[in-house]
Order: sequence, then structure tokens, then C-alpha cells
Amino acid sequence: MRPFRSSESIVELGLSLALVLGAACRGSAHFDPEPKPIVPKRGMVVCEHELAAAVGVDVLERGGNAIDAAVATALALAVVLPEAGNLGGGGFAVVALRDGSTRALDFRETTPSGASLAQYLDGDGRPIPELTRRTPLAVGVPGSPAGLHELERELGSKRFSFAELVAPAIALAERGFPIDARLARDLSGEELRAALIADPDAAAAFYPQGRALVEGDILRQPALARTLRELAEGGPDAFYRGRAGAAIVEKLSRGEHPSAMSRDDLASYAPKWREPLVGWFRGYELVTMPPPSSGGLILLQSLNVLDGFPLDSRRAAVIAEERAAPTGAMDPLGLDDRIVHWWIETLRRAFVERALHVGDPDFVDVPIERLAGAEWTARARISIGETASNEFASLLTEDSEGSETTHVSVLDARGNAVSLTTTLNSSYGSRLFAAGFLLNDELDDFAFAGAANQYGLVGSSANALAPGKRPLSTMTPTIVRQSDGSVVLVIGSPGGPRIVTSVLGVMLRVLAFGEPLDAAVRAPRVHQQAAPAESSFEPGWSPRLLDGLERRGHALRRDVTPWGSVQAIHVGRDGEPIGASDPRRPGAALSTRVKR
Repeated sequence: MRPFRSSESIVELGLSLALVLGAACRGSAHFDPEPKPIVPKRGMVVCEHELAAAVGVDVLERGGNAIDAAVATALALAVVLPEAGNLGGGGFAVVALRDGSTRALDFRETTPSGASLAQYLDGDGRPIPELTRRTPLAVGVPGSPAGLHELERELGSKRFSFAELVAPAIALAERGFPIDARLARDLSGEELRAALIADPDAAAAFYPQGRALVEGDILRQPALARTLRELAEGGPDAFYRGRAGAAIVEKLSRGEHPSAMSRDDLASYAPKWREPLVGWFRGYELVTMPPPSSGGLILLQSLNVLDGFPLDSRRAAVIAEERAAPTGAMDPLGLDDRIVHWWIETLRRAFVERALHVGDPDFVDVPIERLAGAEWTARARISIGETASNEFASLLTEDSEGSETTHVSVLDARGNAVSLTTTLNSSYGSRLFAAGFLLNDELDDFAFAGAANQYGLVGSSANALAPGKRPLSTMTPTIVRQSDGSVVLVIGSPGGPRIVTSVLGVMLRVLAFGEPLDAAVRAPRVHQQAAPAESSFEPGWSPRLLDGLERRGHALRRDVTPWGSVQAIHVGRDGEPIGASDPRRPGAALSTRVKR
């Protein structure tokens, strides 16, 4: 499968502009030439559930490192967040170690070896969307059991066995925990009830005596506890080659659209260590995930382009104008329609390149150096005029949106950090239940004949379905460091294609605009993914700013339902970590009780 030629790049179509030497002007930097090393005063775990965060903190306090804590936290999340229960899914992890080294682990799901594109098309060759969402054909080979085990095996402190890190999750599954309002609301829905009630284990756990659990009820999951115990005792082999693997294959062999997944597909699954993507912004080193995640590349492309715009001088002018003639309508940070226009147009170009060029690097040559390089950056920047470039959307299509992913950010007092994102894809995945957990619907993330997936994303042959291939993702686990290697920020989020725009927005606010982390996470977000042409804005943006964008030709979706759930840690110059768990969903930022 050949890669697209650079001449096919969308930002080059119709452009004969001269390059700006040196990738155009650079944004002014807010950093010391020789920053003082930052040593964390304590460890911290931030994730979407307090019980899972407490598991990670306990591991840190008992001498474990950030990797140990991240693995234990992720396994606990598989119990307390069944809607994103990662045993049936996969994910990515970015690790920065105190010795200065960085690692990236890909445990994304893979396509069954017997799958073919023809299974997903109708008689006219058109894709049938529901086949990749709610049938056995939607399910990829799960990667989390092998990935979490590999993370601990390679980088764990060895103070704990893998079984000891699984033990808290087993206890949560056996003893149970009170469910929150969100899970209770989901269980009351007829569609989810119809899917789960069909499985005896799921029915017994979530609908005892046929009644949906309500807020405050105790959720016990004995079938999940059994699978976790087998994983703890026998490692990934016990999962993939044992009872759980057999249950998955049996479940997927049923129905009108059975999957080709085999026991051999499960037995041969292996996570992959990949070279992290590394970039720079405002003097900070950004360490993020490479393909088959597109989020890291979009993040670096966007920040490269924005770093060449006069963000600081523009904000200063806006603030000066407000002081001279107060209106009371200024954005709290001094952002205006011109700054956000640059922001939107940058994302628009990066997402188009994603659709054209990015896929599983084991199957397609992804031109990372070109897309993150000075030439592409300069061309993208000088292609941004004073008005919206809505015509890019005509090359793509739009569809609905949704997601079910979860993120863990961990920092230990030694300076190690982990940013780990796992997913089932959509909420409750395929709704198919086996061996105590839900299975993913990740094969919807492939490109099918130009049709949009459930998040409105489209792609090219670079992301076409193929046996053994890993579908493209927008997960964006990221770690930011000073030039000396000291960790400054650990960040990630769920949210489908809005993952990368959520992470980008918080990073811009913290690193470029100097906003405190908690305020940056709470702040309203903007999302643009090239198609649809409209940009989505959460409530809270200045009406004057939004009106200005519309005058520039931007189509806006105002006051849309908030999205994402950023889980982040920021380390101040004094070494004190500050955690922020997004208030858009329940979560927790917990630190160790004792300083180092």
C-alpha cells in the first residue's frame, strides 16, 4: 500500500506561496535558557474515579513507581467504569523516566486475521455502518490485558508482582462499590438493558432480579473478578489462550453477522513499543504518542503552526483596548476572534492531513517527518488568511459523535510519569459481553470507502481495514518536560476526535497563556475536525468573540453539550504537583500523603 505523495497534501492544493524562511516567525517564548530542575515533592494520580485513583496512590505510598501505579489504576478502572472497561479494549501509554528516557507502548486492538472488507459492504459496495458498531464484526482483538502486563514487565519497579497490582481490582469486583448517578442513568436506558440482559453474567450484575441498579446500589461483578484472577495468576496467556479467550470467540461466533476472530488471533496478540513523537513548544519538550494514534501528530502540527503566530502581542493589544475603552465583554484571558480563528484553521488543516495520510505504521508509510516538519508548518501557516477555510469540509463527510474512553495521569516523587489512555471506542463498546466484561467496537475506527465513522471522521486507504491491522485513533497521551527532562505536565482525555482538541486547548492555556491548570481544564473548549465545516463551542465563550468568528465566515455550533474529561498533573517550579480531574465528569486527583 503506497503512501500519499507530498504533492497530494491538502494545504498544498492550489498554493504556490513562497515558504517563510525558518518556518516563519516564531512565537515569543516564556522559558528560562537554563531552567532549574524540578523534582516533584510528592506523587499524584488523576483519573475518572476516586476509587481507582486511591488504588494508584496506595501503590505509590507502598514504594511503587508511576508505572506500577498506572497499571493498578487502569485495572481498577476496568471494574469501576464498566462503560469504558478496558479489558475488552485497548489503548496507548507514554512514559517519561527520571533517567531522561521516554517510551511509548501501543496496545491498540487488531483486526481478526479472517476479516475482509467485503463483510462490511452491501450489495452495491457501500459500507453498512451498524456492522462496525453493534455486531460481532465490530470487535477487534483486545489489547489491554497484554499491554498492561507488558508495561509492568518492562518498566515496573519490581517491588510488586503483576498479581499484586491486579489484586485491588479483584477486590473491587468481588466486594463491589456503590454506583454513581451516571452509571445508574445509563443502566436505565432500554437499548443498553436489552443488550446486557441477554448475557446471564451481565444480567446478574447490572439487573439483579430484572431490576436495573440505581444510584447508591452496590455493583458486584463476580464474573469479572474470576477473569481478573486468572489474568493475575497466569498473565496474558491465561487470558488470551484460556477461558476468557474461549468465551470471547464463542460470543462473537453467534448471530447474523458472526466475527472471524479465532483463538489463534487472541493467542498471537502482542503490544508494540514504538518511538514516541517529540516536539517543542515555547521551550518545552512534548512527548506524545505516534501512529496508529493520530492525536500526537495533530497536537504537534497544531502547536508548530500556532507557535509562529503573534499570540502574545495580539492578546496584549486586546487587553490594552479593553482597558482604554472597557466593554466588560472581553474574554478572561484576552483571547479574541483572531486568535481563535488561527486556532480553528490550524486544527482544520491537521485533521485533513490525518484523513489523507495517517494509519497503522506497520501497514502504511506515514510521512511524520514531513507533516511535523518546517516546510509543512510554514505552508499551513501562510495558507491561513483572515477568513474561514470552510471548503476543506467538501472533501470529507460528516456523521454523529460519541465516545467511551478513559485516561490516567500519574507522577511519582522520583520524577517518573505515565500518561495512559484506554478505550472501548463508543460507550459500552459493542454492547457484547463475555467473561465478565464488555467488548470493544474499535473496527468502526477504520476508513470504509470514504464513509464517516460514528465520530464524523473519515480516512483514506492509509486507514483501510486489513487483517492484523490496528485502526487509527485520536487518543493523545502526552507528557511535557523542561529542556532538562523535568516533568512539567502529564495530560490526556477521553472524547473521540475531541480528545486532541481538549488536550490542545488545555496545553495552550497553560503553556502559552499562563492560565492555572484547574482553570484551564474548566475553561470552555472549541473543536474543529475539518468535517463538518462547523466549529463546536462549549458554553462560556465571549459572545463578542463568537460574533467576530462568524463575521470571518466561520460556521459555529454554539453552546453544545460539554465534552471530554481531561485528567492532568502540572508540576510547579517549587515541585508541588497540582492535579485537575475534569469537572465535566466525576473524577479524582489524589496525591500521596507523605512528601518525599
